[in-house]
Amino acid sequence: MIRQFQSEDAAACLALIRDCLRGDPSLADKVREALLEGETLETIRERARLFYVAVYETEGGIAGMAGLEMNEIRLLFVAPQLQRRGMGGELLAHLEEMVPPALFREVFVYSAPPAVPFYRTHGYVDRGEQTFEVHGQLLETVFMVKSLQ
Repeated sequence: MIRQFQSEDAAACLALIRDCLRGDPSLADKVREALLEGETLETIRERARLFYVAVYETEGGIAGMAGLEMNEIRLLFVAPQLQRRGMGGELLAHLEEMVPPALFREVFVYSAPPAVPFYRTHGYVDRGEQTFEVHGQLLETVFMVKSLQ
């Protein structure tokens, strides 16, 4: 079941994000460490105050989470042991439905390189590489766009 994030979900979401970051082979060690240090219960809650965050809840707990700000996918994580079961696609579709069509014709994401095939499968097109500085480290991403028409 997909539902809006609640403050009491923060600990489970933090554990989920940390598991995903630890298991991402594309991250350089220093980037991973910086990202892990930057994730706290408060940063999780702050995201939910700043933009829409949804969780994918199963009988076993929080299996995934995703966030949307206007028409930008801000985060999408599925527990590593539960990936490739359709949960990420369901979360993505949920976020796309939340984009106000009267305001935006497309949705976009700065994807981690290993997630590019996932987004391509769901209709996103690569628009080039983008590097960001995150906690003093360079994070490589791929800018991807999908038309909502």
